[in-house]
Amino acid sequence: MKKCHKFQNRCRSLLPPYAVSALLLNLAVNFFGYVGVQSLSSHFTFHDFSLPLDQKIPFVPGFIFIYVGAFLQWIVGFLICGRENKSFCYRYLSAELFAKILAIGCFILLPSTILRPEVTGNSLAEWVTRLVYQADAPVNLFPSIHVLESWFCTRTAFAQKRIGKWYPWATTVMTVLVCFSVVLVKQHVLIDIIGGIAFFEIGILVTRRHGFEKLYQRMEHWNQWTRRK
Repeated sequence: MKKCHKFQNRCRSLLPPYAVSALLLNLAVNFFGYVGVQSLSSHFTFHDFSLPLDQKIPFVPGFIFIYVGAFLQWIVGFLICGRENKSFCYRYLSAELFAKILAIGCFILLPSTILRPEVTGNSLAEWVTRLVYQADAPVNLFPSIHVLESWFCTRTAFAQKRIGKWYPWATTVMTVLVCFSVVLVKQHVLIDIIGGIAFFEIGILVTRRHGFEKLYQRMEHWNQWTRRK
């Protein structure tokens, strides 16, 4: 029993209970929305939003490590967001959730695609790029979820008070690199970057004006009620 309590205390120190269900909801929407839309992609008519400038951007396989490394940035960013306090967690996660719902709607109503280069080299970067290409079809592009999530990490980092001064700048550098990576590995075009940032800002605006974070408060009350039952 003591070991069990110690484990529970360690888990709570990593992530407070109020943040768990909120994060799981956001993760579920991300997974089912993204995968679900991909499964419907055969019925869509796709658009190419590339600009003349996109054609001049080179293909740089080495940036695939930044592209993949963004997942670690998101894990850290979401955990830190959840640990700040309940109000902060609900406010920014609701903004992220609303932005994600908008993005999924855009994937369905305005589907876009990109012409990716053939990767023929044998370097580690090119090998990883081929794996990414095989796992991730060139759909669900506008807005860039990669950029949206990394921008979320940066915006929340500068709003937090319980972290060191170095972290916001470190995650900002990573976000900038992620923006470079999505076009340099030819997973997105420039307008997808703008969309990723804009959609999250819309999410923040809607949350501030309409109290979208009340969704998580209701979830918390529901969890408390079910435990009593």
